[in-house]
Amino acid sequence: MKTKKLHYGWIMCRVGFVYFFLAVCVLSNCVGLFVKPVSEAFGISRQAFSLTSTCYMGAGMLMSMFAGRIIKKIGLRKVLLASSISVPIFYAGYSVAPTIQVFYLIGFLTGIGGVFLSSLGVSTLLNAWFTEKRGTAIALAATGSGIGGIIMNPFVGSLITRYGFRKTYLILAVMMAVVIIPCTVFLVREKPRDIGAEPYGGLPRTDSSSGEVSGMTMEEALKTPMFYLLAVVYAVVSASCTCVMQHTVPYVTDIGYEYSFAAGIASVVTASLAIGKIVMGAAFDRIGSQKAATISLLAFVVSFALYNLAGSLPMLYLSTGLVGFGLSFATVAYSVIVQDVFGKKDYASIYGKLTVAASLGGAVASPLIRKVFDSMGTYRPAWIALSAMAAVNILIVNLVFTMKKKRNG
Repeated sequence: MKTKKLHYGWIMCRVGFVYFFLAVCVLSNCVGLFVKPVSEAFGISRQAFSLTSTCYMGAGMLMSMFAGRIIKKIGLRKVLLASSISVPIFYAGYSVAPTIQVFYLIGFLTGIGGVFLSSLGVSTLLNAWFTEKRGTAIALAATGSGIGGIIMNPFVGSLITRYGFRKTYLILAVMMAVVIIPCTVFLVREKPRDIGAEPYGGLPRTDSSSGEVSGMTMEEALKTPMFYLLAVVYAVVSASCTCVMQHTVPYVTDIGYEYSFAAGIASVVTASLAIGKIVMGAAFDRIGSQKAATISLLAFVVSFALYNLAGSLPMLYLSTGLVGFGLSFATVAYSVIVQDVFGKKDYASIYGKLTVAASLGGAVASPLIRKVFDSMGTYRPAWIALSAMAAVNILIVNLVFTMKKKRNG
């Protein structure tokens, strides 16, 4: 019997997992561990330190706007290699930075390359390698950040305790360089034809007249209402994700639970997200983007409604156990829907522009929900509003797919 050879697309999926496990986890998920030691060392407020993350995200938003052009001009593999080399080098700068202002500069510089080692770069790579099972591949790669968080957070915490934050920054930079650079150099292939292969599931549909990969250009997408409707959906979903991740623990303590218990609930949310990514990734492949996106957003509608009943322990577990299926929309649906609606022709440019809308939604969400709490003394009105907006998002997503069908005749 012949052993069935592993399709190279799944190797790309594993490379994406590595990017999420190390780059995304180190650059984003582990930042909170450095807040106290760095703030105390420089004698600054924690809010002043948080501007480092603002600079990082700002650079990411800026690069997202031009990502498509950069990838077209240079090539995705070269962009990923440049990012794999530059990010560890700049990140190592934290270990010798003399002032918080230098931290801000380093945050901006790491953000330039970091955006390509996260969802934008990974989804662009996997979309080239998968005609089928795209949702599953993207979801499996994205679980790297969740598994990385489980492993890396206690590891980084122990490093800071034992060696201090400066040596920890250097150790993490070396780890990223030693793992990510070889993965990019020896494993990443931008397109299946680079190794004489086809995407998983066969060649994508092409335009019969030109022979090119079918789909819209960035300029064509910007002329359609579908682009702007999806921008609204992505902004609201990212705002919802930010509110869940930043305000679930404070809300749980506000309604009478101990802080230690609330911290455990945060783990329930994380576990729910990990499961949600895999389940929804498979759902996008099996039942299609429109139905899967509706289910994911419906999970937001129900979970946010149940957040208001979280004084009951079963309802608390049910709401936080369900919310991850909504959170997974940001990981899986963003990229899959872009390709299904606009095609592969100018995927990176269109996805990059919509990423800016998503980032803006996440940026404004936290101060808005804090304002709700400060003015009303409770998070409940915010949960109700988010549930209602998720319901509106369901209508918008279905409208977008209806428009797409009409456009395609």
